[in-house]
Amino acid sequence: MPGYRIGVLGRIELSVDGVAVSLAPLERAFVASLAAHHGRIVSVDRLIDGLWPDHPPTGARNRVQAVVASVRRGATPELILTRSPGYELNAAVVLDAAEFAADVRAAATATDARCAVELLDRALARWRDDAFIDVDTRLVDVERDRLHELREHAVELRVEALLSLGLHQELVPELTTLVRDRPLRERLRGQLMVALHRSGRKAEALAVYRAGARLLAEEHGIDPGPQLRQLHREILGSEQESSPPARVRPNQLPGVPGDFVGRDKELGLLLSLLGRNPPATGAAQIVVVTGLAGTGKTTLALRAAHESRHRFPAGCLYADLRGNTPDPARPDTVLGAFLRALGVAGEAIPAAVEERAALYRSVLADQPMLVMLDSAADAAQVRPLLPPAGSAALITSTAALPGLPGTEVVPLDVLPVDDGLDLLAGLAGAERLDREAAAAVDVVELCGRLPLALRIAGVRLAEREAMPVARLRDRLRDERRRLDELSLDGLDVRSSFTVGFERLPPPAARLLAVLSRTSLRSFGMWDDSTEPLLEQLCRAHLLTAEPGGRVRMHDLVRLHARERTEVSADQVIAWYGRLHAYAERAAAALPCKALPAAEAVSAIDAWDAVDWFEAERENLVAAVRDLLRLDAVDLAGRLACTMGNFAMMRSQHLPDLVDCLRDVLDRAADLPSPTRMSLRLQLGTAYRMGNRHAEAVPLLRAAHRDSRGPLVAHRLAALHGYSLCCRTLGRLREADAALLLMVRTCAAHWPVGPVGGHVLLTLGEQHAQYQLTSPFAHAAFTAALGLFSEGGDLWGEALARESIGLLHRHAEQWPQALEHLRQAVTAARRLGDRISVTTAEQALAATQLAAGDTDAARRLLLRTAAAFREMRHEWGEAISRRLLGKVHLEEGDAGQAVAELEGSVAMLRGIGQPFPLANSLSLLARAQAALGRPERAAALGEEALGIFEHFDAAYADDLRRRLAGWRSAAGAQ
Repeated sequence: MPGYRIGVLGRIELSVDGVAVSLAPLERAFVASLAAHHGRIVSVDRLIDGLWPDHPPTGARNRVQAVVASVRRGATPELILTRSPGYELNAAVVLDAAEFAADVRAAATATDARCAVELLDRALARWRDDAFIDVDTRLVDVERDRLHELREHAVELRVEALLSLGLHQELVPELTTLVRDRPLRERLRGQLMVALHRSGRKAEALAVYRAGARLLAEEHGIDPGPQLRQLHREILGSEQESSPPARVRPNQLPGVPGDFVGRDKELGLLLSLLGRNPPATGAAQIVVVTGLAGTGKTTLALRAAHESRHRFPAGCLYADLRGNTPDPARPDTVLGAFLRALGVAGEAIPAAVEERAALYRSVLADQPMLVMLDSAADAAQVRPLLPPAGSAALITSTAALPGLPGTEVVPLDVLPVDDGLDLLAGLAGAERLDREAAAAVDVVELCGRLPLALRIAGVRLAEREAMPVARLRDRLRDERRRLDELSLDGLDVRSSFTVGFERLPPPAARLLAVLSRTSLRSFGMWDDSTEPLLEQLCRAHLLTAEPGGRVRMHDLVRLHARERTEVSADQVIAWYGRLHAYAERAAAALPCKALPAAEAVSAIDAWDAVDWFEAERENLVAAVRDLLRLDAVDLAGRLACTMGNFAMMRSQHLPDLVDCLRDVLDRAADLPSPTRMSLRLQLGTAYRMGNRHAEAVPLLRAAHRDSRGPLVAHRLAALHGYSLCCRTLGRLREADAALLLMVRTCAAHWPVGPVGGHVLLTLGEQHAQYQLTSPFAHAAFTAALGLFSEGGDLWGEALARESIGLLHRHAEQWPQALEHLRQAVTAARRLGDRISVTTAEQALAATQLAAGDTDAARRLLLRTAAAFREMRHEWGEAISRRLLGKVHLEEGDAGQAVAELEGSVAMLRGIGQPFPLANSLSLLARAQAALGRPERAAALGEEALGIFEHFDAAYADDLRRRLAGWRSAAGAQ
């Protein structure tokens, strides 16, 4: 194995077996990023964000691979290891930063001052300049700051050791320079004061203090810290220098587990908070790390505490408050232990908790101390244990402790997948996980990315080296035994949740029990009675708050809740009933009213309703399936129907709605007639919107048959859809009969609500088909537009404006046509439906082409054709290709026109829509004729004419004239 060495304490240096490797700037940044995370995998996504923070180049992943390849060529292939999902340095790499940190740690624990000085001199000599000085990437920022602070700490440790050797006179020049360069480092200033005073230069020592006090007051508005003030008083009161009085300096922090991974952001925040001045005069700095049980709060807090020890020269206290157990520690017991650790004799410790707390604060006065209070139960347990001003308290708790004012809260969530894999690999072995990478990812997800669960899983794998990772994955997939698998030798996910459950108020516990029986992974706070209970569960960290006011339940919490509680099916159905009530209100407010909806009980803003359905869409589908499993078929059907208009206006969600409606209709025998009718209407409409007209017809016919009595709006919606489907399929007699019945029903019951606008649209489209500039059609479209605008139906408004624009196009009234079509595009964009936007843009392009603006039409059609292709919307792509064929034909490129038009014809034949097919056939015939192929043109024209005549379309007359010419030319050949 070659000898790899990387230097980061200055400019980045890489050498292999003592030979320097030249690095380009991007290669330096890459090597530095891996060095800053030595022992951990850095994902490709993080590398891209770090190397190109503002504008990643096109093909950034390929660029990263190229950098890796270049560095490997310059060094050796083994230097950088590929580890899913990124890269890491070979474990054999020696870092000068690691050597420096090891020397500092050894010096801090050395009992011989001379040995400590030697270690620290060697450590500080490793620095060639500021760490990572020649790279600028955010991936090294945390490590750069850590090394800088550790360097300052090493300087102070060295001075302390030299002072203990009596070298105070020799230190004065060096300390004077250090204090001048670091005027805010109070420990260095205090060391200079001690060196001067011990050298018999008391006045100068006091002057150093006054200079520091003046600097802090003028520039920062604060006083020197308590330790420096105490040293000042001691120098003032002494006639001859003596060593500072000995004090007990406890360091009770437990060690940090060796498998600590990730958490760079949270660790950086904790270190920053612990390094800040208190928020107010007389206040201690209080930091609370909070999160779900098992997220690694204690490990993170200990890591931050150890890295912050140098900020607290009086020492560190630690207590496990056992807040997550049935027997939390009593504050008076903890105070007694703290006081004894601080040197207070047992007989001097008072009995009352208030007196112990007062003595504790007195002993800590003017002594900067870090107090770590692990696993706190509540604010009442913690309050007597808080240190006085000048010290800091670092608390971990599953609760946020809102009863402690002035706290800084650091929330902890589950690990990212990459860090979860690192934790698992550290216990079970990286090579083993690499061999079963997919199974390893599954284990991380089945453990809910919870550090405690991952640690248990890793230990299980480590203990059983022969067990495949896939075997553990399969055992964890069984929900009935998953929590049993995640219990091992005192580590137990189940017990970590238990106390949190037991402390819940009964209403919150009942709600958690109900939610655990659902398939929903997240919940919106949409119910006034539910919202405060969800907030209680979030404060207990049994639910996790997400952006946008939603909360989610961890899978392991869900399993534990199911184990501990009994919930009846009726309770779950009742909760879903409240969800349905809100969904009905939201559906009534949507800016699409093509399908009948319940009357709104209370107003909801239309766009709030859209956002709600977008956020809850997956939950609503899951809720329908849950209700079917609970045999609440009617409620499942009514809940599914609330999604109809939303899926109409956001058509990318139609496939999910179709699956959901079909699932319910599979239980049609269990449905009451009104619900069954609504479901058939919605499914038939969804099929029609998806160009599945033949499947839609029987559903819409059945919906019309069942919509007797007062369900006029449903009856009209069914007739409207049935008429459109039949006309598209060429079944004109049925289409006209449905249209006539629709008009008669409207006349008998007018006004008929929002569906009336869609009736008028259909009526206008029928007249426009026979007379392209029909005044009746214009009047119908205009009346529909008025109804849509008045009723807040923006989706209908977009359709009406598109229809009016097309009428103006046929009348060659270009400004009016373009204006209405641009407004249709704008309305579709507001609705957020890509298909509606692309369809409206396609109509706009067709009008630009008819108006002679070929360049604008081509640009827009290329975009719409690509968009329809990407969305797999064959009808839209076929029409765009037909229009592109027309562009090429008008520009004289008949060969390219034929290519586009043949594609359009093939797609429309497959869809089974005769009228659009006839338009493409007619245009293809013209292109073939332009290429001198009149026989082919005549055959295509005859097929198109047959369809036009069937529909009695206005295009037939023009085609007959052209067809006569093609037949004549074919005969002449």
